[in-house]
Amino acid sequence: MKKKQTTKKYLTVKQLFLFTGFLVVLVSLSFGLYQTYAALTDSDQKRNEFRIGDFQTSIEEEFEPPKTFEPEKEYLKKVTIKNTGDQESFIRVLSLPILSKKQPNGSTTLLPVTIDGPTPILSIDYNLNDWIDGEDGYFYYKKKLIKDERTTNLFTKVKMNQATITEDYIDVLLSFEVKVEGISTTKYAYRDAWWGGEIPSSNPSLEIDKQLKKQTINESL
Repeated sequence: MKKKQTTKKYLTVKQLFLFTGFLVVLVSLSFGLYQTYAALTDSDQKRNEFRIGDFQTSIEEEFEPPKTFEPEKEYLKKVTIKNTGDQESFIRVLSLPILSKKQPNGSTTLLPVTIDGPTPILSIDYNLNDWIDGEDGYFYYKKKLIKDERTTNLFTKVKMNQATITEDYIDVLLSFEVKVEGISTTKYAYRDAWWGGEIPSSNPSLEIDKQLKKQTINESL
């Protein structure tokens, strides 16, 4: 009985030793995996911060919304984009005019706005010498912007056309929602971002691509 008890005690110590060794290996592996994960996470975070920090833009506009938006009267509205980042970028801008009207009950109604076709509600003097209407809601600047450079004005004046409005447009308010996107000038980042990596096959996207691709730079540079 005494011998059996000794053997039993010996096996327990051995098992404890093996179990302790297993824990050490497991902790080491876990620590190694944690270090690897942390390194990858830190790398991703730094890379994302780098991308965000490098392609910054600011919208600079000269516009004072009129208290009453009268038809057949031209209102000054200048919109330019400045590259406030550290690298060159291509620019596209979404600029949506908004006509709203306050109702007697205090609510606000949005009225239809058209700027194209035979009977547009608004006339806007878009600068199509330096910008291309992508017909997807965006206007694309033909030139890349270097650091601290500004685009030319996208437009300068806006007018509501008397002949195409109804009495619902009396006392409407005019505002604009402007969104800008800046993208790297490396080959072919703008295609990936704006057209899913595809080369456009028809205008106006094809013309935009022709203008931008000759200004791209190689990633290795």
